[in-house]
Amino acid sequence: MKFIPVGLQCSVPEALKRLNLREYSYPFDWLFSPSKTTYECLNILINEGTDKAIEYMTTGFKYYQWQGNEHFDSVNEITKYQINKETGGGNTNFPINNEYKNKLRKRFDRMMNDIRSLEQIIFIYADAANPYYNYYIDEIEYGLEATDYLIKIYDLIYPINNNIRIMYFCWNQRKNPKPNIEYIFYEYQNDWFCVTDIIEYYLKQQPDIVELINKKLIN
Repeated sequence: MKFIPVGLQCSVPEALKRLNLREYSYPFDWLFSPSKTTYECLNILINEGTDKAIEYMTTGFKYYQWQGNEHFDSVNEITKYQINKETGGGNTNFPINNEYKNKLRKRFDRMMNDIRSLEQIIFIYADAANPYYNYYIDEIEYGLEATDYLIKIYDLIYPINNNIRIMYFCWNQRKNPKPNIEYIFYEYQNDWFCVTDIIEYYLKQQPDIVELINKKLIN
């Protein structure tokens, strides 16, 4: 069983890290990646290859300044916040350089190897803590309801590996269940760490996942 974070931000990889379920890094860890961004990147990866996926993830970026509450405004100076306003991809933890591109290549390759392995894959996406803390670029909201693109991700991956699950941790206000998506609803939270707590708690209630956690603890 493999767990792959697919957005929106750091709450998913942080929860997996706490549970010792994060074996290694995947391409969308520690980034801002709306569901549309993730789908488009995966579609490029599967249909055009790793080089094109890396290009999608590392070009068209401009510098932004964090204004608090996950709001970013464009600036005419170098900052550590590199965001592609067109795709919605936000890189706020890694400088985009050759070293990062090499890391991305390894992450894309291991993700494709895991998908092709036919082992069970659990893709996890989570909304922000609340609308105020949602992801904004120049006052444009990017953390929109994710269902449509999560379904597209399911349809994209299923022909390669039909042993997949997609978990969507989302606000109660977005209740609109659709087939092939496992919804876990929650009230608005104070910050992204609270969302991490919800993800961690939910995963610890799943018998097959608890069994895996216990095996890792023994080993």
